[in-house]
Amino acid sequence: MEAASWTRQLRDGAWGRALQHPGPLWSRLLGKILMAIRDAGFEVSAMQMFNMDRANVEEFYEVYKGVVSEYNEMVTEMYSGPCVALEVLQTNPAKTFRELCGPMDPEIARHLRPCTLRAVFGKSKIQNAVHCTDLPEDGLLEVQYFFKILDN
Repeated sequence: MEAASWTRQLRDGAWGRALQHPGPLWSRLLGKILMAIRDAGFEVSAMQMFNMDRANVEEFYEVYKGVVSEYNEMVTEMYSGPCVALEVLQTNPAKTFRELCGPMDPEIARHLRPCTLRAVFGKSKIQNAVHCTDLPEDGLLEVQYFFKILDN
């Protein structure tokens, strides 16, 4: 696991985490995505770039194995290039980060929630720009996975 640290402000009280897929980095959308997150009332309190190997991605996505039909494609996409892990703190209690991300499929997001991150920046169900914590209680676990486990 190779990691380039940009910030190290891990807060154990963080409520959520987002993972920028490799695609936005290649297409130079990371800055726009970060600005959209900030403009929606969220704070990025930690950010780190990772080059994940297949074993790390499979471990992280283990809960989706056998559940999501695109599991293998999701794994392949995630280790195809650098990704950015974000610790996101909610400063706008009226909106959850999951709502900002929108539906997993960008096509559906464009119809149902056209202003969400996946509607604006996603290309497909696999290249949907961001991964967001499914359950609020998993937020801290995912933050710890990236900023404490993989970073060591």
